[in-house]
Amino acid sequence: MKIVVCLKEVVDSTLSLDTGLMNAVVFCEGLPLRLNPNDAEALTMALALKSPDKAEQVEITVISVGPERVEGYLRQGLALGADRAVRIWGEDFGELSSYQKAMLLSGAVSLSGADLVLTGTRSMDTGNGQIGPLIAAWLDLPCAGEVVSLELTGEQKNINLIRDIGRGEREEIQCSLPAVAAVKGEGGRLPYASLDKLLESQYSEVTLLSLNDLNISPAELKKDPARVTGFAYPRPRPRKVPTPESSLPAFERIMKLLEGGISKRQGMMLEGNSAELADKLFELLIAEEVIKPVTG
Repeated sequence: MKIVVCLKEVVDSTLSLDTGLMNAVVFCEGLPLRLNPNDAEALTMALALKSPDKAEQVEITVISVGPERVEGYLRQGLALGADRAVRIWGEDFGELSSYQKAMLLSGAVSLSGADLVLTGTRSMDTGNGQIGPLIAAWLDLPCAGEVVSLELTGEQKNINLIRDIGRGEREEIQCSLPAVAAVKGEGGRLPYASLDKLLESQYSEVTLLSLNDLNISPAELKKDPARVTGFAYPRPRPRKVPTPESSLPAFERIMKLLEGGISKRQGMMLEGNSAELADKLFELLIAEEVIKPVTG
């Protein structure tokens, strides 16, 4: 069985990130960097599937998109028990969006012939949470998000997953392979590698893949229909109330104005199959003006 784990370098979120309402990126120049915790959890899960007595049945490949410095995380994965390390980069890449990274990663996954792809649910810096679903879409594979636990079935044709569905609840599902799983970290840390393995990993080969290796043209990579245009904090939606009559006493006018307040959250349950739920969800988002339909 072949497992691919996607690793990302992120800004250490314990520091104050320079973001704002008009900024489209997180400024990370000169800030300490680290391995994304959710990706580290995904690597830990992959290593747990590779038990010592069955090491020949599971092959782990760690992949990262980035400059030469990200090889440190890849070599750490090799020291912990990964079999191969792959880095994707080109001199003219620049700042890549989630859509572009998913395109590159899916190309590398196709070359590896992976049965299971593990990514982090979301990254600490941008928190888009798009890499896993986009890779699954590119490869036409099933995808499960918010995964906190997984195990292989006896014949390794399916995988049992436990998902965090919020409010302390868990959902157990079974998914056929090949598949993509977006892992949610729960405070776990990577195991420690021995000194011998760490030294050995420094001389291990890290395969470098370019656009030509992935059969992706520069023009195709530049097509990005999902680029982030800015960050904004959520704002409450006040209720509209009519202007109180001027003949009322001042106290009553003030009270009527205060009745506008902040609207309470209202839940709504959508029912139907996958296609119907998708249509209803888009109609709801358009009606609430969360997204705007494309015209022309």
